[in-house]
Amino acid sequence: MDGFPIPSLLEGRLIARPGWDQYFMAIAKVVSTRSTCSSRPVGCVIAVGNRILATGYNGAPPGEVHCTDLGQDGQIYCARRAQNVPDSLKLQEGCRSLHAEENAIGLAHSFGLASHLPGSTLYSTLSPCIRCIKRLRENGVARVFYELPYQSVDAGRDEEWSRAAREAFEVYEHLPMPGQDARKIAGALLGVTSVRLLPSG
Repeated sequence: MDGFPIPSLLEGRLIARPGWDQYFMAIAKVVSTRSTCSSRPVGCVIAVGNRILATGYNGAPPGEVHCTDLGQDGQIYCARRAQNVPDSLKLQEGCRSLHAEENAIGLAHSFGLASHLPGSTLYSTLSPCIRCIKRLRENGVARVFYELPYQSVDAGRDEEWSRAAREAFEVYEHLPMPGQDARKIAGALLGVTSVRLLPSG
């Protein structure tokens, strides 16, 4: 993290704690580190009120080989690109990954929590594709916050997906991570979080 000033433990304690939106987005960013997609790691959190309902990241379904396990000689492997499937067809064929949103919704269903999805909020490191917009909507997710807009080779399609999301959700909003929150969170990740700062007693 060259050039990024990490606060000391004491300074980090003095920085105001992140708001709820930043808190959940930070967790989504950590979740993305479990992604097994070679092209774009994505993580998400579905929250109800101020509680986490489910998390998800993109990768192959359970029991299937992940793209990140198939690279050879230092090369990055992508199943869709290896099969020469064009970008325009990536939601239909070629890609072996389930999207982060699909995995989070699937997790909620598998643990019997689907009834809590209506009115919930999604925090994702990437704005959802049209397939996930439909899946989120049919499960009643009401608000979507994303860190990065989709931005593919097809700007027209990207705008169409964005328009569909604006129509589908009560809130559809870009949510960057402010520098002060990022510094506090990075300090907690890179340092030993719970070192005592005051004497015991």
